[in-house]
Amino acid sequence: MANVNEDRYVGPVMRKGEIGDAVIEAIQEDNKGRDIIIEEHESYFRIKVEGECLLRFETVGDMLGSDVASSDIESAMPAFEGFIRVSTDQIRFLSK
Repeated sequence: MANVNEDRYVGPVMRKGEIGDAVIEAIQEDNKGRDIIIEEHESYFRIKVEGECLLRFETVGDMLGSDVASSDIESAMPAFEGFIRVSTDQIRFLSK
């Protein structure tokens, strides 16, 4: 029997803007080899990564050209899909 969580997509919903754009670029960099879907809506992006989505603060900072803390990302992230794990250097969205 197949695991129903295998094909589950997880990731953040980001408000459009500088941080949202940087998060998209960082997720594409930090999750190479994973299926990534970006849904663009009027005022936000829904970023969907198959199984697990890794977002490193250092990568987002590289995209922005300045240091980034979890609070910077969280303030531009009104929602997310999956289980979230936040540490000092990254956010992980997990399907299980």
